[in-house]
Amino acid sequence: MPEVILDRCGAVATVTLNRPDAMNAMNTPLLDQLVGTLETLSDDPTTRVIILTGAGRAFCAGGDLHADYSGGSNAQAESRLRHHVRAAEILREGDAVSIAAINGPAAGAGFSLAAACDLRYMADTAVLRSAFLTAAMSGDFGLGWSLSRLLGTARATEILLLNEKITADRALQIGLVTGVTSHAELDETVRAAAQKLAAGPPLAIAGIKQNLHDATTLPFTECLRRETSTHVAVARSADVAEAGAAFLAKRAPHFIGS
Repeated sequence: MPEVILDRCGAVATVTLNRPDAMNAMNTPLLDQLVGTLETLSDDPTTRVIILTGAGRAFCAGGDLHADYSGGSNAQAESRLRHHVRAAEILREGDAVSIAAINGPAAGAGFSLAAACDLRYMADTAVLRSAFLTAAMSGDFGLGWSLSRLLGTARATEILLLNEKITADRALQIGLVTGVTSHAELDETVRAAAQKLAAGPPLAIAGIKQNLHDATTLPFTECLRRETSTHVAVARSADVAEAGAAFLAKRAPHFIGS
């Protein structure tokens, strides 16, 4: 069986981590397949939404502690990890909206992947945990960066250093997840959100994602400059004309991304 499963439904792609017997813990084959799958989707302009989830009872338990990563030099290990963390980079930086469907425990780098997504929906029975200290590790896949921007430095510090489990209710309370549902309703809830986004104007959504990314790294004046350029370019697109025509005709718009 493949360790990553891709399912397409129109403009929505569902990527499922598929090592259920190991709680979808990350090993080299899974990570290689995940990066390859996400790179393919990122290069495909027809993919508007990516859903990331896990097979079985877990989202992802993080790195596989049974795997041996000690081979080769430090430089080789760093090169391998830099390639694998492309998964988190694509989820955050790609034009497609990324949604984590957290169906069960998400720990360590699994938590990192969920945090890198644009939106997160969580089953009420799922839990989150940084877990890096449990393995005496410092952390990877950008969890510190993501949590600092999602929640602020103080809350990110608590989560990473205290290493406590975060229930679904707590995650919703602190603004870490978009919504919490029963496990049985999670798939339907996420797919409804994905279909709504997939039907939206792709250029505008990509522009909004870019504005949000710029806001974390650039001074306000530079953000205004880039925002203005993007806004004018999008305003001249066929999608904007379609939005106006659909509003006046009281019908659903049909966006083509141009």
